Amino acid sequence: MKILIIEDEERAAVQLINMIRELVDDAKFFGTIENIEDAVTFLSEEHSIDLIFLDIHLSDGSSFEIFREVKVDVPVIFTTAYDQYAIQAFELNSVDYLLKPIRLEKLNTALQKYNRLHNNSNFDRSVFQRITSMLEKEKHISSNFLIPVKDKLVPVATNDFAWFEISDSVVTGMKFDQKSLIMEQKSLEELTDVLDSATFYRANRQYLINRKAIKEIEFYFNGRLLVKLFPFPKEKVLISKARASDFKGWLKLKY
Repeated sequence: MKILIIEDEERAAVQLINMIRELVDDAKFFGTIENIEDAVTFLSEEHSIDLIFLDIHLSDGSSFEIFREVKVDVPVIFTTAYDQYAIQAFELNSVDYLLKPIRLEKLNTALQKYNRLHNNSNFDRSVFQRITSMLEKEKHISSNFLIPVKDKLVPVATNDFAWFEISDSVVTGMKFDQKSLIMEQKSLEELTDVLDSATFYRANRQYLINRKAIKEIEFYFNGRLLVKLFPFPKEKVLISKARASDFKGWLKLKY
């Protein structure tokens, strides 16, 4: 069994590997990946992976970002210390999870469940999209942001923003009137959690865009899409080949 572990805590990763070796004689590991960016890069390439162990909360954000960036067609066992909403979703969608600290008997049960699913030709690989949809329903959608301006907080309507960008760990929002504002949020993941997914789309790791700001889309190198926005961002906004189909489907949705 060829296994990939995505976990940002070295001690937890080593412990998990040792426990798996106790239970699976033919276990082979690709090593440990510690963040979303490296996971997306690795999974974008061809690998004969049988099973992924994935921590929900990585150092650079929610691991669900991986599924937005690249198509994952491999069974996953999630690990988490909390997240009740996620746990409910996994239960309903027949994807297993392990609560930390991981116990050997629970790991064994999860591996047995994997074997049953792996041998089932009807295994539903759209599960990740359903999980994401369920989590979307649980989040609180913000209609306004409070923007720090000197010694004040100024309310600004969410729909006034054309796009959001993160650069040098600072999140800025560009309004349709071409005014740029520094946001309180420290990451695009935080913004994604409170924005309406029918209106805003996470184009890539740097940009989160409002569909109303999209003026046209061009085909780009290697199957990517170039999204032209107004107001104009300083960098090119590119949609990866892996996400191009998802993006085009999102644009067709009614909102």
